Amino acid sequence: MFKDLRSQLLLWTILPLAIILIGVAYLGVNSHQMAMRDMVLERDGAMAREVAARLSEALTNHAAILQSLDPNRPESWDVQRSVFDGGIASFDSTGALLNAMPSSQVWGTRRIMTQNLIATRATFSTPVLEDGAMRVLITRRIDNAILIGAFTLPPFGNVGIGAHGVTYIVAGDGKIIAHPDPSRLGESLSQHEGIAEAMRGESGATFHHAADGSELVVGYTPIAFTNWGLIVEEPWADAIDPMFQYSVLLPFVLVIVSIVALGAIYFGLRNVHQPLQRLAQAANRIAYGDYHAAETQVGGIHEIEELRETLDSMAQQVSAAHEAMQNYITAMTRGQEDERLRLARELHDDTIQSLIALQQRIEMVEKSLGKDPAITATKIKELRELVGASLVSVRRFVSDLRPTYLSELGLIPALEMLAKESHAQFHIVGEEKRLDAERELALYRIVQESLRNIAKHAQAKNIAVILAFDEHEVTATVEDDGVGFAAPDAPTAYARAGHFGLMGMQERAQLFGGNVYVKSERNKGTKVVAFVPIGSLVQ
Repeated sequence: MFKDLRSQLLLWTILPLAIILIGVAYLGVNSHQMAMRDMVLERDGAMAREVAARLSEALTNHAAILQSLDPNRPESWDVQRSVFDGGIASFDSTGALLNAMPSSQVWGTRRIMTQNLIATRATFSTPVLEDGAMRVLITRRIDNAILIGAFTLPPFGNVGIGAHGVTYIVAGDGKIIAHPDPSRLGESLSQHEGIAEAMRGESGATFHHAADGSELVVGYTPIAFTNWGLIVEEPWADAIDPMFQYSVLLPFVLVIVSIVALGAIYFGLRNVHQPLQRLAQAANRIAYGDYHAAETQVGGIHEIEELRETLDSMAQQVSAAHEAMQNYITAMTRGQEDERLRLARELHDDTIQSLIALQQRIEMVEKSLGKDPAITATKIKELRELVGASLVSVRRFVSDLRPTYLSELGLIPALEMLAKESHAQFHIVGEEKRLDAERELALYRIVQESLRNIAKHAQAKNIAVILAFDEHEVTATVEDDGVGFAAPDAPTAYARAGHFGLMGMQERAQLFGGNVYVKSERNKGTKVVAFVPIGSLVQ
C-alpha cells in the first residue's frame, strides 16, 4: 500500500517534516505566549510601582507644604490655595472649627471625616469623591491646634494600559476606596489576587480569574506612608495579539498548520524573535548609557512596540535625571573653580604683593641700620603701616570665606551687614533667638545667594530682607521689585530648569528639615522664602 515512491516520500519525508513543523509552530507559539505573560506581568508590576510612587510623592509633598503653614495665620494660607484645592482649616483639640478656607460651610460637610481624623490621630484620610474629584484630607498637629488640608489626588485611573485597563486603590480590608467608576467604591475585593500581597507590603504582578471566566493581569504594590494598596488591572485578552488567544486550537488544525508551518515560523522569527532580540540589544545599550537606543522602532507585534515605547520612556526619564544631576555637578564644580580662581587672584594681587613690599622694606631697614637712625625710624613706621594694611586685607579675605559677624555676633548682625552692603532694608519679626552655628550659616548663605542673584539679574530698585522668628522655625524672606523670571512650579523642578543656585539653597534648608520656595513673575519682582525649623538654641 505504501511501497510506491510517492507514498514513501509522503511517509518518510513530508509527513515527518509536517509533524516537526507542527511541533515547532506549537512550541514557538506557546513559548512566545509564556514570554509575553512574563513581560506583561513585569510591565504592569512596574506601572503599579510608578503610579504608587507618584501618589506617595504627592502625599509627602502636600504634607511638607502643610508643615510650613501657620495654623494661627489663616491669611497666609491663600498662597497654597492652588495646592490645597479643597481648602484648609484649623481645629482645636476637641475638633471645634477655628478657621476655614474657602468657607466654614465647605468644611461643615466634612465634619464626620475631620472628627474621625482627629480622634484616630491619622495623618491621611480615606479618599473621598467631592465634586467629581477624588480628594484626601491631611492633618498636622501643632501643640493644641490641628491643621487639616484637602487636596485632589493626581489622576491615576487610566495610565495607558489598554482600552479596558484600570487602576484603583484599596484599603487594608480589601475594599475599593478610589476608582474611576464611582459605582465600584466600597466593593470588597478581599479574595482578589494581589490584594493580600499589597497589604503585606509586597510589590509584583499576577493573574486573576474573574467571575465571568476572563483572565486579568493584576499589578499590585503598597502606597508608602499609608495602609492602602494600588492595583493595576487589565484583561489578558487586551495584552496579547488575538491570534495567540486561539493557540489552544492548534491540535485541531493539523492539516492547516502543516501547510502554513513554514510561514508561521517565518512570521515568528520576523515579528517576535527578531524584534525581541533588537529590543534586548537596545536594553543592553541603555544599560551602558546610550539612552536613545530604544527610540527606533524594532517592528514586530503591537505589544513588543508597546514594550519598546515603555522602555524608551523609562530611558528618557533616567536620561533627564542623569543630565540634571550632571548639570548640577558641573555647575557646582564650575562654581568651586571660579571661587578658587577668585581666591588665587585675591592672594596674588593683594596679599602676596603686600608681602613682597614688606620684604623690600625690611631689606631697606637692614641697609639703613647704623647709618641713619632717622631714616630707619621712618622705614619702621612704613613697615608698621604696611603690616597693618596687610592685616586688614587678610581679615577682609577671611571675612569673605566665613563672615566674622556671623561667628562672633550671630545671624542678625551678619544679615544686617549683608543687607547694608546690598542697599536693602532689613526687618526683624518676632522674638530674636540665637540658633546653632550650622542653621545660622545655612540661613546666611541662602540670603547671601538671593542678594547675589538680585544684583546679577533683577535690576531692582527696592530690596527687603525680613527675618521672622516663631516658636518652631525661623523664616528668611528676600523680596525685590525687579524684572522677575519664570519660576518653576515646584522645588523638584529647579535642576531641570537650570536654577542650580536655587537648588543649592533648597538643599541647605532641607539638611535641617526646612525648604525654600520661590514666587516670581515677569516684571513683578521675586520673593524667596526660606524656613528652617529651630533646633538647639544658643544661650
